[in-house]
Amino acid sequence: MKLTSADRILILAPHPDDEFLSSFKLMREACRAGAAVKVVFLTDGERNHLAHMRARRKLFITSSASKKYGLLRRAEAAAVLGRTGPVKSEFWGVPDSGLTAALSAGDLFRRFRLLLAEFVPTLVVAPALGETHPDHNAAAALAEAGLGSLPERDRPRLLSYSLHSGRRFHPEEFSLKLPLSPAEKKEKSSVARLYRSQYSSIKRLLPRAVEAEYFMSAADAGGPKLGAVFSGGDSAWFATNYKGGVRPVEFTAFYCGGGACERAAFRLNWKRTTVVLRAQGSGKALGQAGFQKFFKRPGGYLILPASPGSGLRLLGVKAASKPGYFDSTGIVKPAPAAPAGAGVCVVIPCHNIEEFCGQAVSGAARYADQVIAVDDGSTDQTGLRLDEAAAAAGNVRVIKFRENRGKGSALLAGMRAALEETPCRLLLTMDGDMQHRPEDIPAFRRAWDEGGEFIIGYRGFSGKVPLRSRFGNNVINSFVRLFLNKALIDSQSGFRGFSRACAEAMVNSPAVRAGRYETEIDIISEAMRGSWRLAQVEIPTIYIDGNKKSSFRPVADSLKITKTFMLNLAGLRRRPGKGL
Repeated sequence: MKLTSADRILILAPHPDDEFLSSFKLMREACRAGAAVKVVFLTDGERNHLAHMRARRKLFITSSASKKYGLLRRAEAAAVLGRTGPVKSEFWGVPDSGLTAALSAGDLFRRFRLLLAEFVPTLVVAPALGETHPDHNAAAALAEAGLGSLPERDRPRLLSYSLHSGRRFHPEEFSLKLPLSPAEKKEKSSVARLYRSQYSSIKRLLPRAVEAEYFMSAADAGGPKLGAVFSGGDSAWFATNYKGGVRPVEFTAFYCGGGACERAAFRLNWKRTTVVLRAQGSGKALGQAGFQKFFKRPGGYLILPASPGSGLRLLGVKAASKPGYFDSTGIVKPAPAAPAGAGVCVVIPCHNIEEFCGQAVSGAARYADQVIAVDDGSTDQTGLRLDEAAAAAGNVRVIKFRENRGKGSALLAGMRAALEETPCRLLLTMDGDMQHRPEDIPAFRRAWDEGGEFIIGYRGFSGKVPLRSRFGNNVINSFVRLFLNKALIDSQSGFRGFSRACAEAMVNSPAVRAGRYETEIDIISEAMRGSWRLAQVEIPTIYIDGNKKSSFRPVADSLKITKTFMLNLAGLRRRPGKGL
């Protein structure tokens, strides 16, 4: 990295000694090049009680002793900078361990923006978002949010360092390395002793800190505990391997923009799967967070609103497991926005529904790019009605079975044809008896844009519902919610959506067997096992003429579906999912 006298280097240090450990050589080279260097110490570091107890040999630290300790650390920092070169510094006096609260209070953010306007840096050096120390990841959020508020043409380069993260032991993950010469190593080791009050803590970091100084220019992508997987529409999805059992998982989301920074702390687990986000301090509602737990395995998906209004955008989210001083994860930024819009293919199985199938297929053809209708061995005029709809629409293909094979067989045949013959990115299945409205197809498109990979159209079952339908749905839904996913509202709805990858997994899985209605419970079980992102779209409850045309047998088919579900349940423990 080439530095010149035109450069202006701004270094953010959450505590005295962070600037030294991370950037001693960088500051030295900048000073030699004639660049302006400024260090902003956000806190005095007065809360490092363990180092304080070692330095003072006292078991208990009073508040007045902490203040004196902070002043001592200021003096040590000034002595270190005096050995570094002509470096200017400021102490902002934010309470140690209080940076996160100060960030959301607003004053810190406004002060940093004013500093950027006055100092006009060409390079900003700050902690990485992935730091697990709460002051460090708050300082990283401050840097990201402050620089993000500037016009892109005026935005300085940002370099991030890592002192409290597992990544500090993996230098290959950093994009910039400044190796120290033997003389520089010796000098940095010597200068480190000026931080006498911290030396017991610094010693464990010195071997790496004197070898080289490492920086990354890209945002931390997260790790196995919490990782960004999708952003689209107004939703950001994060995969987490937390169990989410009886003990809630604690998260903090950061929203910045419009001259403000807000944070919302919240808890979710398998029982509490949705919560309203409220800004700490102001109490302003920022939207709703959701938690989709995986079946019988640690982990799930965290879903957050990407833009809650007032110019705010989601900066990132972190997880914290208490008690404990360090966060479980650093701040993980949302994934890059996925392209919106999907080519849609609708699969419609039909059996002896000549009165409705033509209307259903023609309606779907108006909202979808392609429709594949499957005549499942009908003995009435269903095949003729489907041929007429195909001739009129132009984007309808009809598949015909000589004999009735069952709804599940028709579904799978139609899904395979859609995957083989069309470039669709979203595949829908709907019934041909007009219980599903074609005009609801755009809602499934929106759910796909928002991140859904497995989408179910759920019914509220309000109004007049035939007894045979109410019985079958209630029995099976109860089992599915109890054993698979508490949040799953309507497991028996045939109006479903699949991302292309999810649809391919369903039709290629040996666990999804061709049959009658039990095939749909195979698909539900396989989708839950595969950890696909679940989205649910409300659709109206429609039963035409008491659902007399339905071939569903309330007792026989319900027992068959329940048996299939229990067999799936036993096998789910043995089959691995697609993972995070």
